[in-house]
Amino acid sequence: MRILLQHSRTQLYLRGLGDWTPDANQAYDFGHSQRAIDFAREHYLTGLQIAVKFIDPEFDEVFVLPPLEPPHSESRTKT
Repeated sequence: MRILLQHSRTQLYLRGLGDWTPDANQAYDFGHSQRAIDFAREHYLTGLQIAVKFIDPEFDEVFVLPPLEPPHSESRTKT
């Protein structure tokens, strides 16, 4: 099983920061979904989904990532 980040609109897979490929076999394997989520958050990447790829593509799954909030965002109240 491979855990990949895929751009929702273009369907390209992340190979490296700023480097995308149409070939899932050339994409970076995060190995775990939380690593992929953390990477997207750390690099402010949006419009992504997690693609879970298996040897048999019949079992492949895609999970859209919700919009990521910037780290350390705090709500402020006006007085």
